[in-house]
Amino acid sequence: MRRLKHWLGGLALACAALAQAGGVDLFPVQSLASLREEARPELPPPDAASALAAPLPLARLEAAPAPFSAVGEWRQDGQRVVVLEGLGRSFLLCAGCRMPKALQPGAKLAGQYTFKALEAERALLLDADGREYSIALHPSAN
Repeated sequence: MRRLKHWLGGLALACAALAQAGGVDLFPVQSLASLREEARPELPPPDAASALAAPLPLARLEAAPAPFSAVGEWRQDGQRVVVLEGLGRSFLLCAGCRMPKALQPGAKLAGQYTFKALEAERALLLDADGREYSIALHPSAN
């Protein structure tokens, strides 16, 4: 309790010294009119507004290549199975086979990509934003 009284006494002395020296008023009196004036937004001149309204040319964002590459493929029971490697893992893709670990169209790869389709020369993947990635396949294995 003694410390608290000492601390409060020191605080009171500091406040009194600031008040005598013309210290900072933390809560100055404000009128309603001054608040309204501050709330008005500054509008740019009319010629600047038309320049600001002109649309900027959009830069086409090129998607980074998908972090996968085709490392092999084979046929099992007449169905094509493709092996993709990437992100430290291997994935089996198949459009209609019944292999237990093969991914079918619509399945997720590494939680970030969706297997869209297998075509004659490429595998198609979609990222979380819907961008399509094409992974070239080895034509010699067909």
